Amino acid sequence: MIIIGNPIGSLRLNDQSSTASRLGLTALETPATIEIIDGSVMRARGYSKLSDAVQSLPGVVTGEHPTAPSTFSVRGFTRGQITVLRDGLWIGPSTMVMRPQNTFNLERVEVLRGPASVINGIGSVAGTVNAITRSAEVGMESSTNLLLGYGRYDSRHLGLGSQGGLGENAWFNVDISRYDTDGYVDRTDSSSTNLTGSLLWQPTEAISLKFGADYLSDDVGSYFGTPLVPAEVARDPLDVVSTGRGEVLDGAMRFRNYNVDDAVADSDQLFLRLDFQWQLNDSMTLKNTLYQFSADREWRNAEGYAYCRQVVDVCTQVGEIQRYYGYFLLDHDQDLLGNRLTVNIDSQFGGMESRFVAGLEAIDMDFERSRGFRRGVAQVPGDGVDAFNPEPGRYGPEELRGISPTDISTLAAFFGNALQVTDTLSLVTGLRHENLDLDRRNFNAEGVEEANGFSRQYSWWSWRIGAVYNFTPDIVGYAQYSNAKDPINSNVFLVNANQNFDLTDAKQWEVGLKAIWLDGKAESTLAYYDIERDDVFERFALDSATNVGGRASRGVEFSTTMRVAEQWRVGTNAAYTNAEFRRSANFQSLAGNTPPNVPQWTAALWTSYQDIADLPLEVGVSVHHVDDRFGDNPNTVTLKSYTLTNLFSAWKADNFRISARVENLFDEDYVPWADVFYLQQDDPGFIYANQLLLGSPRTYRLMFEYQIQ
Repeated sequence: MIIIGNPIGSLRLNDQSSTASRLGLTALETPATIEIIDGSVMRARGYSKLSDAVQSLPGVVTGEHPTAPSTFSVRGFTRGQITVLRDGLWIGPSTMVMRPQNTFNLERVEVLRGPASVINGIGSVAGTVNAITRSAEVGMESSTNLLLGYGRYDSRHLGLGSQGGLGENAWFNVDISRYDTDGYVDRTDSSSTNLTGSLLWQPTEAISLKFGADYLSDDVGSYFGTPLVPAEVARDPLDVVSTGRGEVLDGAMRFRNYNVDDAVADSDQLFLRLDFQWQLNDSMTLKNTLYQFSADREWRNAEGYAYCRQVVDVCTQVGEIQRYYGYFLLDHDQDLLGNRLTVNIDSQFGGMESRFVAGLEAIDMDFERSRGFRRGVAQVPGDGVDAFNPEPGRYGPEELRGISPTDISTLAAFFGNALQVTDTLSLVTGLRHENLDLDRRNFNAEGVEEANGFSRQYSWWSWRIGAVYNFTPDIVGYAQYSNAKDPINSNVFLVNANQNFDLTDAKQWEVGLKAIWLDGKAESTLAYYDIERDDVFERFALDSATNVGGRASRGVEFSTTMRVAEQWRVGTNAAYTNAEFRRSANFQSLAGNTPPNVPQWTAALWTSYQDIADLPLEVGVSVHHVDDRFGDNPNTVTLKSYTLTNLFSAWKADNFRISARVENLFDEDYVPWADVFYLQQDDPGFIYANQLLLGSPRTYRLMFEYQIQ
C-alpha cells in the first residue's frame, strides 16, 4: 500500500481492467477506451473526492448538486446514462447511489467509455465509472498510513489505514477517512466519513475467501444555488452565464445561502460482500460474489429560489427571492441483494489462444421513495426572503405528497471471449441476455394506492465485437462496435403508467490507437467514437420525466503522459464532443439542440519538476479548460467557458510527504453544471426555481502523509 506517489503518473496501459471485461485483459489489449487513475496519483494531486479525479479526464464534466452529488457528463450524455459501480458491482441507478466518495479509501478509479451493457447491465450507455476500494491481497506486507490536511473554509482531512498478515494464510486491510468543511457559501457545512475493510483467507493455494465491508455516511451540504436576477438590478453582475431573458448571477449574492437553517441532505449506506475463488486447475477458475447494499437518504430543504419580477401568485413583493414552491422533502430507503457467478477458461481453440468467461448474475432491489412539496400549507412571510440578506428561517410543516415503492428483479447470463487469431490480431467479443421485472406502485399521502403505477417485464440482448491489432508489442490499433439497451433511461423512480415505454436502444462504433513509446517513458491514447441513442428520457420538472426523442454524439479524445527528463513530467488531455438531440416520432422534440452540460471542447495540462536544487522538493502546475455549455434543453441559457489553474508543491522523503496546494489560483468565477429542473422554472403560476450553482473560489490546503512499513 504505497501512498507516496507522483501527481503525473501514467495511463497504466499495461494494467488489467475488470471494468472493461472479465477476461483479465490489460487496457492495451482492450478494444475500448479505458482510463485508470491510481490512488496514489489521486492523493498526490490533492483530489479529496472521486468526482475530482474523474473530471480530470478528457471530455468529462462533473456536477455537484446536492440532489445528485457527483453527476457526470461523458461523451455527450449525462446523469443516469453513465453507470457507477462499486468495486465492479452495480448497486443502483447512478443518479440515486452516487455520493462524494473519499479518495483515501480507493485503490484506483477505472472509467470505461461508451456502451457497456454487455459488461455491467442497465444504464451503461456513455460510460462506466468504477470506484475500487483498497482491499486485502495475498502476501501483502504490513504497513500503516496516515493522512492529515487542513485548508481554507476550515476544511479538514483525516485518513488512517492499516494492512498486513494474520498468520500464514490470512490478510487484512482497513481504512477510515473523514472530510469536513464549512463550505464557501454561508451555512453550507458538509462532511463525509468512509470506513472500508476486508479480510482474506486462503486455506489452500487453490481456494480463497474474502469478506469486505464499506460504510459511508455523508452530509453534502445545503447550497442549492444562487438565484438569477435581471441584469438591471444586479449590484455586481458576473460574466459567467448568458440567458435569452437578460438575467445574470450577482456577485453581491455570491456567498449567500437561501436554504432554511434546518436543512438536511445526508445519507448512510452499507455495502457488504463475500468473494469466493477456486482455481479448479491451471486453466479454469470459478468465482462467486454475494453482496448486499442498503442505503437511507434524506433531503429536507427549501431548494428552489426564484427572483420575483412582479406581484403574482406567491410573489408578494418585487425583488424578493420566493421559496414557497421550493420546499421539498425526499426520503430513499433502498435494499439490494445480488449474486454473480463466473467461470474463466483459458484454452486453445483451433490452435489459437482463447480466454473465455461465462457467468450468471441475479439482483433484487427494493426502493421506496417518499416525497413531499408545498401545495396546501399556507404561505407565510418567511417564504420570501431578501436577495442580499436572506433570513434562513425553518423548514416548517412537512407536507407529504406520496410514497412510491419500486421492486426491480434482474437475472442475466453473459459470455465473453478474447481470441488470439494471429500473433498481431485478436478478437474480443461479448454477449449478455438480461431479464428485468419491474413493479412500480404509487400511494398518496393517506396511503391509498393510485392508478398510475404499473408492472412490466423487459428482456433484451446486449453485445459487442472488437479487434485489436499490434503494430508493435507496444503500439496497437483497435476498433469496436457495441450496443446497449435499458428500460426508460433507468429513471424508473419518476416514470408512471402513462410513460410505460419500451426499451431504449443505443449503439456505438469506436476506433483508436494506444501506444507506449520513448522506451516506456511516454504513453498515449487516441479515440474517435460515434454514439446514437433512441427514446431518451430527461427530467424536466421536480417530479416527472419526459421523452425528448433521440440523442447522438461523436467526438475525439486524446491523452498522453511523458517523462520528458528524469526530473520533469508532463501530462495532457483534450476532447472534442459534438452532441445533439434527434427527432423521435410522436414525442417532444428538441432536434438539433445540444444537450445540457456538454462542452464542445475540454483540455487539461499537468506538469511537475522534482529534486529542485538537489532537494526532495517537487513543484507543479495544472490547467483545466472547459468550453461553453448550454444549461437547458432549449439552449437559451449558456454557461460560459472557464479555465482553472492550480499550483502544488511537495517535500518528499521515503516514507512521508508534506504538500501544499492552491486551487483556482486566479479566483475565477464560473458555473460548472446546470440542473434543468432548477433553471427557469418560474412561470407566474408556479414560481419554483431559477438558479445555478457557482463553483469554488480560490482555496488552499496543506497536507501531511506518512507511511510506516
